Amino acid sequence: MTIQSVDKEVAGTLGKRIISFARSPLFQGAAQVLHAPNPYRRMLVPDSLAEADFDRPPGAGQWAAHRSLAAHRLLGTFYEADTVLLPEQGLDGLHEDFGLFYGSGLRELRESSVSALERFAFACLDDAVDVSGATTPEVLDAYFQHVVAEAENGPSPALTAIAGARDRESAADLYLVQLALDGLTEASAMSRNLAGAYGPEQSALFKIFIDEFGYGVYDAKHTTIFAKMLRSRGMATHVHAYWNFYLAGPLATNNYYYYLSRDHAKFFRYAGAVTYAEAVFAPAFVEMVKVFREIFGDEVDLHYCDEHAHIDEHHGRITREQVLLALAERHGPRVVPELMRGVAEARLVGGWFEDDTAAQIRWADGLARHRELAGTVRLESAPPRRVVLTPDSPFGTRGHDDAMVLEVERGEAELITTPTGPPERLVRGDVVLIPAGRLYGVRSAAPESAYLLHTAAPDG
Repeated sequence: MTIQSVDKEVAGTLGKRIISFARSPLFQGAAQVLHAPNPYRRMLVPDSLAEADFDRPPGAGQWAAHRSLAAHRLLGTFYEADTVLLPEQGLDGLHEDFGLFYGSGLRELRESSVSALERFAFACLDDAVDVSGATTPEVLDAYFQHVVAEAENGPSPALTAIAGARDRESAADLYLVQLALDGLTEASAMSRNLAGAYGPEQSALFKIFIDEFGYGVYDAKHTTIFAKMLRSRGMATHVHAYWNFYLAGPLATNNYYYYLSRDHAKFFRYAGAVTYAEAVFAPAFVEMVKVFREIFGDEVDLHYCDEHAHIDEHHGRITREQVLLALAERHGPRVVPELMRGVAEARLVGGWFEDDTAAQIRWADGLARHRELAGTVRLESAPPRRVVLTPDSPFGTRGHDDAMVLEVERGEAELITTPTGPPERLVRGDVVLIPAGRLYGVRSAAPESAYLLHTAAPDG
């Protein structure tokens, strides 16, 4: 059997396992756009998984592809099953879901799939990052200082998109939702690298961990003050209320740290990645404060951002001096490429977060233009896909690898692209262009509605 045929067999087996996993009653979704306060249920859009080509890992420029979104939703669910999730209101009425989420049936599917799914989701990093060359602590530090300065001096694409949006409040809320992916379970991935015995560097990482957890004071915990920011915007604060609006880039960014933490052979890569992240967080939150204050004034609680702008400057110094460079000096030149790879990969996936969020903001903010563009697009000759909905149909969001034209065939529908912005009302005959990789959901506004999905022909 050839290597290619083995790879294809593994991909086929992976596809079957994850479809079985996604068909659990926990992951079928509900008619509501936002998820209820139940951390075990989230919509994995199982019917769309069959369209995902698990034979072809996404490339570095395909972080928003349908198969990437599907893979990272699954990976995020896999990783969280290794953490403790309990609803704030208590388990009354949710004991069955708790048992199913953590039970042996789903656990066996996760454990037999996670490594292959990680390879699929993150294979692009191997080709996108090259750390060949000199391997000294001095070279590592010079590279680190260069990429951090680059991040500090460059604008955030996502915050730039918010500032330029017509509906800046909805754009800002969309950004908050992407932060909520980690903000409501902060430092969970880091906790996996705190066990064992590896010297002063272990204690340095623990300093950061206990800062994130408010030194044991719940009201000072970073997740607690993040929830205060959401409440000041009138937004839900339970874990994954906005699951349907997490984008592939932010999901990949969050999953990346779990991916490294799950495999301790990647510890040095993790150390590089977390050092880069801590170094660039502070200036990013300073910029966020400026943008959000301009939009909301004093009506939004930005304690979380102010806290990070202050504490992450300190964390950046700790991780550079007491983790990154200390590990390079202690363990020698053979670990330097892994440390450097972690820095480079964290920079890359952080760019996915920014670019994907900025693109979604621009698309959601420009739906009127995309309605006009739909009439100018040449369509493929293949028959369109037809989707029938009722108000009771489970609501889910998805994207496509190709640009699509959505046409309402019957009834009325709402096109939903942001968590808090008004939906776009569509009636029979209306069309809208959905760019490749953009997230959307459709809800019926009539007893029964139907829409068609036409594939746009490539340019030229």
